[in-house]
Amino acid sequence: MTKSGFVLWVSIMGAAVAGCSHPTSSAPPAAAARATGPLKPAATADDNAWRTYLSEQGKVHGKDVQGHPYIYLIPGGESAAATAQRKNEVQSVAFAVGPIVISGSLLVMGGPDAQQTNQFAMTLSKTLKAHVLRGVVVLIVSDATQEKALTKAFEPTDAALRVVTM
Repeated sequence: MTKSGFVLWVSIMGAAVAGCSHPTSSAPPAAAARATGPLKPAATADDNAWRTYLSEQGKVHGKDVQGHPYIYLIPGGESAAATAQRKNEVQSVAFAVGPIVISGSLLVMGGPDAQQTNQFAMTLSKTLKAHVLRGVVVLIVSDATQEKALTKAFEPTDAALRVVTM
């Protein structure tokens, strides 16, 4: 499978997981999450549980986004496989921005390890060109400890950044 075919497959699978229904609450996205936010799966839960969780976070915090959601599950851990997968995901996102992830889209990223997710986002922000995420909402499902640093890191990309706590 070519790299572009893989990115397309990941995008289609993300859309399938994300579904089309949106909550009908009139509360702002952050307030709705605090009141009825999705339940965080166990750190040892399988990838499907985490993708479903990220999808639900996207529905809560991205319901004002009309475009397509793209979900990136960031693996936790320090194993060689997890490190390689994070590196591949950075390249995948950077490759997808522009031809696939376009203005009006929702980019959701998160995983079982908030620290790894934050590091992934910081690495990603350094690989993206200036203004490339204009009109794209980037939702980082992690923790709030790095919100200021992440906001500063994504500033050159023009992304509408949202950081939510797991």
